[in-house]
Amino acid sequence: MRTYKLSSLLSTLLIGGVLTSTSSAFAETDAERIKNLEAKLDAVRTELSQMTSGMAHHSNSGAGLPLHGFADIGFATNNGSLTDNQKGFFVGSLSFYLSPNFGDRVKALIEPNFEITPAGEVAVDLERVQIGYTVNDALTAWGGRIHTPYGYWNTGFHHGGQMQTSVLRPRFLDFEDKGGILPAHIVGLWGAGKVKAGTGKVTYDVYAGNGPQIADDPSLPNSATNLGTLTINQAGDNNHQAMMGFNAGYEFFGNLDGLKLAAHGLKGDVDSDVSAGSNTELNMFGGSAVYLANDWEALSEYYHFNDNDKSGNTGSHKSWAAYAQIGKSFNDWTPYARLEKAVLDQSDNYFASQASGQSYARQALGLRYNLNQNAALKIELLNSDFAAEANRTASSYHSLYAQYAVGF
Repeated sequence: MRTYKLSSLLSTLLIGGVLTSTSSAFAETDAERIKNLEAKLDAVRTELSQMTSGMAHHSNSGAGLPLHGFADIGFATNNGSLTDNQKGFFVGSLSFYLSPNFGDRVKALIEPNFEITPAGEVAVDLERVQIGYTVNDALTAWGGRIHTPYGYWNTGFHHGGQMQTSVLRPRFLDFEDKGGILPAHIVGLWGAGKVKAGTGKVTYDVYAGNGPQIADDPSLPNSATNLGTLTINQAGDNNHQAMMGFNAGYEFFGNLDGLKLAAHGLKGDVDSDVSAGSNTELNMFGGSAVYLANDWEALSEYYHFNDNDKSGNTGSHKSWAAYAQIGKSFNDWTPYARLEKAVLDQSDNYFASQASGQSYARQALGLRYNLNQNAALKIELLNSDFAAEANRTASSYHSLYAQYAVGF
């Protein structure tokens, strides 16, 4: 396709207009000639405007899909068992964010993620594939594979290491294949929105989808014999029992600007492949308190479990998990500290079947330095204590992590 400079095109059209007008100049009065020239110039301006608009439209529509993402690398060492705690340099993850533009209301988010398994192999996951429609601020409806909207961390930081202040997530809130005890992803429907109330806003999330199952995981160390990890049912629900949940909160403004309080809950049946015939009704309820203002970051979440054994006669089992993290930014420096703990009933098949279902306590101290708004260096010290429980061995160790994380 040929391209022309607008200035050359304008000159050509103007010269053509002048020559045409002069051929009949002797038959026209000065006033008529001026009137005709003005009409021709108006026509040229209109044509140029249409051409410019068309080229701009063509340029925008052919610009392609914007590509954003996150990547990180790091180093880890500890004084624990080498079998369960690898040491040395590592590649973290490479996560891409694709957000096609379909207009003001139709939305989509596709997030392919590349990460290294404990065996050193590259694994690829479609962490999120969701398509939505925004009615107004009070309602956006989504469908597909989403991040389960409980608490704050799971939807606040996603898979980008550069987004979160710390190197590691709280262990019990990690992703399913990283030690998490809750389904961090769900395939189904999700509705979310905000409604003005008083000086602040009420926020809500409601969702329903395929519940997970606990399945064998060949990447687990030998110490995790007869244990599995949560697996997302992406092709359909294996037990035809939907998992449902909510997250309702209030965002304060004015003197309490930056504070958000919320309550969350989740319910659904979970089968375990590693414990034949095991079926548990997962019941979780809890809350979160978050303050993000005046260079402070204060995060806390609580999860209470009251699970029912539907395949045996052991009744209901209560467990809980919580964390609190606080950090303060001093220009580009952010020191932070976190406490986390999980007390998990081992007579509950939901936790007893998971490799990550062991009770533990952990403390973390760290420092983050922002090289710029897209890159950060972090160092983190951790002390971890795992309880001696049925079929599990007690362990205690110290860890050091360093991370270089970028966003683009």
